[in-house]
Amino acid sequence: MDKLYKILLSTIGGAIAAMTEKYGLILLFVIVVVVFDIITGMAKAKATGVKFDSKTGTKGFWKKLSLLLGLFFGVFLDYFITEAMQVVDIVLPFASPFGLIVGVYIVLNESISICENLYACNPKSIPPWIAKLLKTTSDKIENNAEEK
Repeated sequence: MDKLYKILLSTIGGAIAAMTEKYGLILLFVIVVVVFDIITGMAKAKATGVKFDSKTGTKGFWKKLSLLLGLFFGVFLDYFITEAMQVVDIVLPFASPFGLIVGVYIVLNESISICENLYACNPKSIPPWIAKLLKTTSDKIENNAEEK
């Protein structure tokens, strides 16, 4: 069992090391905004008098975990598509962008949530136009995807 644990830990560590070479910065940004969103969400609950219990925390945990899983799936697609195309001898004229696109999308949406949380705590804590700018950018990404 101890040997299996070491193999599993080494595999996960190797995968993370390989990912951080190309995706390190976006992974860092995603982790930072997820942590900020959790903190500002708890501050919002406290400031607005909303009860924060373990059920709410558990639900939030699974939502945040799904964001990270979405990012890892995007990274998986980047590697899988590249490898699959090589097997069938097709050369892509661009690098597969799924991991980075998903990462940017997560950062934008979490940033919108952070702005909303801060605004709920104190409307003067952040200019409203920042949240509007982030929302507009997120909407443009969604609309461009739907048009294509």
